[in-house]
Amino acid sequence: MVEAKNIAVLVFSVGNLALHENALGNWCDFQHYDSFRQFKKQFRHGKPALIVASIGSDKDEALCKETTQFVRNGLANQDSRIVILRDPSFDLDEIHWMESLQVNACLSAEPDKQSVNITTLRREIDTFQYIDNHKRQHDAETEMLMCITKFSRSNESLSSLLQMFSSSLSALSYASCAFHIKILNDSEGEIEFCECHAGDIKAELNLVLGLPKISHYLKSALDEKLPQINLLSEDINLSSLETKLPEKVGSYLTFPLIVYNKPLYLLVYFIPESEMGKVSMKQINVISKASEQLTMLLERRQAESSLKKQYTRLKSTLVELKTTKQALQQQEKMASIGQMAAGIAHEINNPLSYVMSNFSSMDEYLNSILQLQELQSEFLSSIDMGQDNKVVQLKNNISKFSEEENMAFVLEDIRAVISDSHSGLKRVRDIITDLKSFTYSQSTELEICDFPEVVEDTLKVLSYDLGKSIDIDTRLSELPEFMAHNGLMQQVLTNLIKNAAQALTEAGTDNAKISIIAEKKDQSIFIVVRDNGPGIPADVQEKIFEPFFTTKTVGEGTGLGLSVTFNIIKKLGGEISLNSKEGEFTEFVIVFPIET
Repeated sequence: MVEAKNIAVLVFSVGNLALHENALGNWCDFQHYDSFRQFKKQFRHGKPALIVASIGSDKDEALCKETTQFVRNGLANQDSRIVILRDPSFDLDEIHWMESLQVNACLSAEPDKQSVNITTLRREIDTFQYIDNHKRQHDAETEMLMCITKFSRSNESLSSLLQMFSSSLSALSYASCAFHIKILNDSEGEIEFCECHAGDIKAELNLVLGLPKISHYLKSALDEKLPQINLLSEDINLSSLETKLPEKVGSYLTFPLIVYNKPLYLLVYFIPESEMGKVSMKQINVISKASEQLTMLLERRQAESSLKKQYTRLKSTLVELKTTKQALQQQEKMASIGQMAAGIAHEINNPLSYVMSNFSSMDEYLNSILQLQELQSEFLSSIDMGQDNKVVQLKNNISKFSEEENMAFVLEDIRAVISDSHSGLKRVRDIITDLKSFTYSQSTELEICDFPEVVEDTLKVLSYDLGKSIDIDTRLSELPEFMAHNGLMQQVLTNLIKNAAQALTEAGTDNAKISIIAEKKDQSIFIVVRDNGPGIPADVQEKIFEPFFTTKTVGEGTGLGLSVTFNIIKKLGGEISLNSKEGEFTEFVIVFPIET
């Protein structure tokens, strides 16, 4: 008999409860469901590591098949492990289940196979935890890169930005405690920030670390100017601190922040013994790369601050200062734009999965509502006809149907389903519009462009964004044929018109107007998108087509729209330029040559 064990992950069971209890005993705390709707509702609140589908009858098989298809196809969930536990007397096509329905294993509920079955289930849970851990690491790496990006674009204080960065680094290294030592001089420092599940432990940290004097095992990272992960040596006594930590510390990570050879902070992370094996060379390489990028960005921030001070004192050196600043910005651009774009695009999967699942739910709910409506219509007809006996019967039928179908839950859940779907689709629309052509380097086949139709389709798509407060003026003369790509041209117009509409709305421009003009000049097609909005400052115009450059606040927009537009026009063999005057207008001019 295998000893029962409480698994620290979510485990669901569907189908024949008695079958899996007889076959597995009390090995694990299962959450059991014998209806698909109940299972689906609970699934939204947590992704299980393991689903045991117990099949001992045709009814069990139908329920388990519906559940499996919902998980694999409806939610596009390939992570949760699904194991079939069948009654030895029940004939089951195991090959079909494993190949077509993508279950991970098929087990026989014979008593003498209990040990083997439980071993298999443990292995499947271990597999899920490995996959889940890998994804969490990927998310932590992405979060770290995003935090580094905020360093270059945010005006928040260094201390606030470091706290955001520290959370992502703590997740990447599985730390149980993280704290920042602000460097006062070569040998002294003080704790400025501490993050720990145990609460405020600054007093204990000061005691065990011997601050303000920086210990030799911490100072080595400052001397070498590189992040280090070291095992906890015997001469480091953390016994008074470990009583407050959830686990015994096995190693520690030291992450120095040095700007122009001057140490500013030393970030320290305590890693529990149980998590040490999860910190691989990949994480160490990511941490080292983050250190290099963060150092460059901090140096850039300090350089920009120095340049601004010099600008106020030495106006005669403006040209030299501007050149230096541009050189620093060019030198310190992020090296992994593609990786970030792919990381953002990865976020599309979650809202899409919810929308796909919600359509299935809405179809079932619609059927229930239609059936209830038929009963109510028949009930009203019976009242009109004075059929009292039938009225009573129909009233009972309506009450029984509402209770069986749980119509109160259906009506309540419809609003949640619609809200989830709306939010998910809106998020997908915003991300895809900006990222799909930027992330993938795909070849574009030129075709004859029907520009008037492109303009018409684009305005239809943007009708909601434009509303009635913005006047659209289209002047499209007879154009000769020219080669472009209708789909990509629509994306270009979408970006330009949406930017113009946002500028007009935010500025509250009276008689707001966007003009779209297309005409032939010499041997070229000229396309102009112009608005009478607030215009663009001269210092912003030179950066307008740079990737990730945006005038919006942190967290709004992706900064990719005009960069994508520039790349598309260039790919199609055209040119795009910007003309703008503050307080008067902004116009983008696109030129395509006419092939003779």
